Amino acid sequence: MGQAARRARDEGAAAAEFAVVMPAIVFVLLVLLAAAAFGLTQVRATDAARAGAREAARGEPAADVRTHARTRAGENAEVTIDQHGGTTTVTVEIGFSPPLGLVLREPVRASATARTEGG
Repeated sequence: MGQAARRARDEGAAAAEFAVVMPAIVFVLLVLLAAAAFGLTQVRATDAARAGAREAARGEPAADVRTHARTRAGENAEVTIDQHGGTTTVTVEIGFSPPLGLVLREPVRASATARTEGG
């Protein structure tokens, strides 16, 4: 077998190995991107819940607390406020839109509780 034939066979083998490994590489990258998106969304939800709880602690109206938390979390966030006794709990829930919503079906939730001023 000549050297040119051997080189062509080696190049073909390298291309075949690359074709086999490429889907695994793409899968790992997609998993890493989904994990990063989940983590960043969790941080955003936690930050929004804490910001809302701080507003509630100062005695701000529920509408302002909801608006402030939604501003931090994003427009697609659900913000709920539960006032019980002298405390207010702000819960922020952020869902994922497609294509991540197809993989990460459960929304991210975070809540923060603060003692309400004057309560």
